[in-house]
Amino acid sequence: MTENKNTKPQTVNWFVDKLSLYQAANSDNAAIKNNFVIRQAEFEIIVSSIMSKADKDPVQHELILGRRGSGKSTLLRRIQAEIEENKTLQKKYIAVNLAEEQAGIYRLFDLWEEVLKELSIKLGKPLALELKEYGEFDNDQAYTRYLYTVIHETLVKYKKKVVLLLDNFDRIVGNFSDDGHLLRETLLNYNDIQLVAGSTRMDEHFWQYDQPFYEFFRRHRLEALSTKEIIELLNHWSHLMELPQLAVFAKNNIGKIEAIRILTDGLPRTLQFFIQILLQNSDLYGYEYLRKVMDNVTTLYQERLNNLPAAQRKIIAEMAFIWEACATKELVEKCRMESKLISANIKQLSNAGIIDTITTDKKNHLYRISERFFNMWLIVTQGNPEQKRKAKWLSIFLESWYDAAELQQLTSDHISNLKNKKLGYDKALVFTKAFAQSRYTSTAQRDELLELTTAMQPKNSDFSLLALPKKYADLKNDIVKLIEEKDFNAAHQLVAEIENEADGIKFFVEGYLFDEEQKKSEAEKYYLLAIEKGLEKALFNLAVLYHEQQKFAEAEKYWLLAIDKGELKSLNNLAGLYYEGNIKKPSSLDLTSTYNTKVKGNILGIRNQIIIEVWNGIFENLQNKITALLKESNYDKLNWFFEQLLIQEQLNLVFNLFTDAAHGPELQKRYAPLYYAVLLLNNKTENNLTLRIPPEIMPTVNEIIDSVKKGQQFYSLENEAVSLSKI
Repeated sequence: MTENKNTKPQTVNWFVDKLSLYQAANSDNAAIKNNFVIRQAEFEIIVSSIMSKADKDPVQHELILGRRGSGKSTLLRRIQAEIEENKTLQKKYIAVNLAEEQAGIYRLFDLWEEVLKELSIKLGKPLALELKEYGEFDNDQAYTRYLYTVIHETLVKYKKKVVLLLDNFDRIVGNFSDDGHLLRETLLNYNDIQLVAGSTRMDEHFWQYDQPFYEFFRRHRLEALSTKEIIELLNHWSHLMELPQLAVFAKNNIGKIEAIRILTDGLPRTLQFFIQILLQNSDLYGYEYLRKVMDNVTTLYQERLNNLPAAQRKIIAEMAFIWEACATKELVEKCRMESKLISANIKQLSNAGIIDTITTDKKNHLYRISERFFNMWLIVTQGNPEQKRKAKWLSIFLESWYDAAELQQLTSDHISNLKNKKLGYDKALVFTKAFAQSRYTSTAQRDELLELTTAMQPKNSDFSLLALPKKYADLKNDIVKLIEEKDFNAAHQLVAEIENEADGIKFFVEGYLFDEEQKKSEAEKYYLLAIEKGLEKALFNLAVLYHEQQKFAEAEKYWLLAIDKGELKSLNNLAGLYYEGNIKKPSSLDLTSTYNTKVKGNILGIRNQIIIEVWNGIFENLQNKITALLKESNYDKLNWFFEQLLIQEQLNLVFNLFTDAAHGPELQKRYAPLYYAVLLLNNKTENNLTLRIPPEIMPTVNEIIDSVKKGQQFYSLENEAVSLSKI
């Protein structure tokens, strides 16, 4: 599972090292400027604003919002480089970037102390030596105001202003109490300091009207990179580090780049972890490469997770295992939290960019984790054994990374490797699980994968975290039992465990379930999906469904398609459809004859052929055919057969059968109402027949007679020109 066979491993390692260097926020100005490709629009807006300010103009403070890894630190560092190297800006401003100092900022005076230290370095004057001691002041606020006075007087003296670049500003103000209001007051009353802050989230400090920074900042949200921006970034890296194969990959693999964008949600930092997959070429198996990427992102993701409150961590964890976009109701059930609490936390997670809100045409929206690779990491690192067993994270990665044809080839190769015992059990298990749960794998391949891998399992091995799913054959048996018990909800849940969609069997079973539930529109939908996947037996079921709905033209269409695919039952059913409509007599006769030639001894087929032959005026050897049918069927289920003979004007023939010494007694006993109807239709009313008929069956006798007479009238007409849609 490697890409770009010409790439050497040492080249990749060198590239990754260089990439980490160039991406670091503490790189030198030249490196930062050379490698600053994205976030250009935000940079231009902020720098232009700083550049255009006159000395007495009010200051516009800036807030850069973005998830960890979105480029906030790099953007702040690029602004610093511009201020330090632009001749116009360096005359007026001093850039103070405290990215490395923030752990010690607990109170506002901690911040001003750090600013004074930086000013001492930038101005070449040890200002700290002249400061009064903290103990000389009555309280924190007095000391804080004093420190800012020193900053102000220093800046006035040197005719400078400060652009204060503060990363993780949300953490800093989270430590403040009254200091937040004092900071706002100071920044409003003085224009010495232009604050450009980075924050991972838009918390209450920024959006609640009673908080100090309500509507205080102009906000710049760092959105996910587009595919175009990612290609631009890859091309830049290719040129910068003399790796032409990276540019070639960017040009020839738009699909994979889009997959990366989706998996990383366009986050630059996570993107760089994937570069080693783009360029790798070694003996490591694809799964191991993926694990390496996960190892590399663990620090980033663990920090992201740990910075969330406990309730939000719980919500994110449960959302990860749902994987698909989910409603608040699902999270309430999984997290066992009140709906209001879930909604409040979802809003905060959405503001932080950790989850996406998907609007629907209804009141309730759907939610999912924005960065799909973060979702995968949560599954791998946070799940319990049962959750990991059900999770399809590796399947999802492979489906994102490869197209359908490539995955099908990989599956075939894996089956071959299993048969030839080219893999150890651990690797075989991992990839069997991935391919077995892929929607591009056929059901037959799925069961073969599971059987081959299970046969390889060493004794006393424990791979419970990667337990294989059930074979389709086993699931099918369980589903059949649930249908017999009318437990359709449980049956649908089992169908959901059939991950594979390549051959349409999952859709067919789903359609059959809905069919059994009498939910015809849903059944039609899933039968059509199965047909799209090439599952031929769905043609027959869909035709039967249309026939039940009296959509005869549609039934004919799909039975004809099924016949073309060799589905023999469709011959018999389509012949019956033509007979029901009293149309296409020769076609009906050809269909039923072909069916009985190919399918020997089928009672329904023989019964239908006799009726269709009589309908076509063929009476040769009729008595013997019927006698053989009576014996073969053991006299069972012949109501329709006898009624159709009566409709086809074979009154005397049926009368003779019911009064025959060999068959008559059994037929009269089994089909009493029909027997009385035969007598009445043949005017055999001697010995007060109408008075002797038991009154409890007389309504049934009359119904049979009415049905026969209506049928006789219908078949007396010539309907060959009538279309099925008008029947």
